Amino acid sequence: MKHLFFYTRKVADDKTYTDSFNLNKVIRSVQMEDDKVLVLLDDLHERSEPVPDIDPRTGKQKGMKRERHTYQTEITLTGADVNRFINLQFND
Repeated sequence: MKHLFFYTRKVADDKTYTDSFNLNKVIRSVQMEDDKVLVLLDDLHERSEPVPDIDPRTGKQKGMKRERHTYQTEITLTGADVNRFINLQFND
């Protein structure tokens, strides 16, 4: 698939994973540092999550309620992936 950009993601326990995102969904990229770019995708979505329902008068929990939150995917590229991403954009 030529619209996917594969990049390396490192997690806290020194494991490395290969992830990808659709280049057609990129709406913005922001260079945070020399070797770090934040990529924002056009994929706004909602999630419904249970949260404590606190009584404002007593401050005590009276049960649980569901809240909806809106999220957008943010991907951080680092190292060699930054140069590959920038060069890809200029070569199109």
